[in-house]
Amino acid sequence: MANSRALRLISLLVILLLISTSAGLTGCNCENSNSGGVKINIIEALSNSDTEGYSIADKVIDFSFPQDHGTHEGFRNEWWYFTGNLYDAEGNRFGYQLTFFRISLIPLETDRTSAWGTNQIYMAHFTVSDVNNGEFYCFEKFNRDALGLAGFAKNPFKMNVGDWYMLGTGEGDFPWQLYASKDGITLSLDVTPLKDIVFEGDNGLSYKSVEKTSASYYYSITRLATEGYIEIDGIKHEVSGNSWLDREWSTSTLNEEQGGWDWFSMQLNDNTEIVYFQLRYKNGSVYPYNEGLIVNDDNSTVKLGTGDIVLTVLETWKSKTGVVYPLKWRAEVVPLGKTLIIEAAFNGQELDLSTRYWEGAVNIYDAQDANTIIGTGYLEMTGYE
Repeated sequence: MANSRALRLISLLVILLLISTSAGLTGCNCENSNSGGVKINIIEALSNSDTEGYSIADKVIDFSFPQDHGTHEGFRNEWWYFTGNLYDAEGNRFGYQLTFFRISLIPLETDRTSAWGTNQIYMAHFTVSDVNNGEFYCFEKFNRDALGLAGFAKNPFKMNVGDWYMLGTGEGDFPWQLYASKDGITLSLDVTPLKDIVFEGDNGLSYKSVEKTSASYYYSITRLATEGYIEIDGIKHEVSGNSWLDREWSTSTLNEEQGGWDWFSMQLNDNTEIVYFQLRYKNGSVYPYNEGLIVNDDNSTVKLGTGDIVLTVLETWKSKTGVVYPLKWRAEVVPLGKTLIIEAAFNGQELDLSTRYWEGAVNIYDAQDANTIIGTGYLEMTGYE
């Protein structure tokens, strides 16, 4: 739910960001806001009702791979969302997020005489959580789909925003290479699926409202073997572990009464994965439509709906930006008959860039044994400002 990672408002703000940030890039050690000073309200950006001219996620489709790993430019928003928990030979743990967003500024491509002309903008977020030292690093880039500054190519399969990229062979065969680097922080990883693709919601059509008026196409690969290195200030850590890929595309994802979400991805040590998102009203109360999946060891799935995971906040934390986030949760997983505790690996994993949200590595415990980690994962929370 990393994670779980393009309308008139966002279009204007993206343009402002491109103007106000050097080379379309902002970054911080996540203690200061972005250098451009422009903020995008992610909830407003995903709940706009002006869908004219765009394709809509409104029916079940037949997915086709590797084609659907690529872009769907008829839709307004799209993202490729990688998160993971990795370890070096000494047992030091690192979380990471590398997310690529595609945003359509207008519904249709138009003829332009300038090589700079495009109706597509790309954005990327890159974070590293140094769990042992409690340090969090985050950066972002914006670029237009022109002159190789950003975009997607089929052969070889490549998505790039500047020099940050994901790269595969041929039309999208694995392994994929992930790469990002800024200000002495570098991520270079190869990811290979250990499980098959799973489809969220109704065979990949993931509704986000009771009325089923907003939805996205949504699939995941819930466990990818991961190897490579993370470099922090000249120290290179050879790492390995597990990653998670979330893929979504849509035009109108939220409705106007929704104020945010809590998204959980959990990789348990018994080779089970759980994904679940909880939507919230603008007043903070739980919205009565939520979804998720349990992915069993044999890749079979159990669909989760509203009430199948009962979430209770146990502890909160106030960030330096003044936002209060719930960073320890009790999760009663009804279909499994288990109660889990989900807790941030450390508190300070808030991204304060053009958008502000909390996304970071978490530990998973059995509620009966609060001292033994039975899995790791990622938690994303929006709308708490």
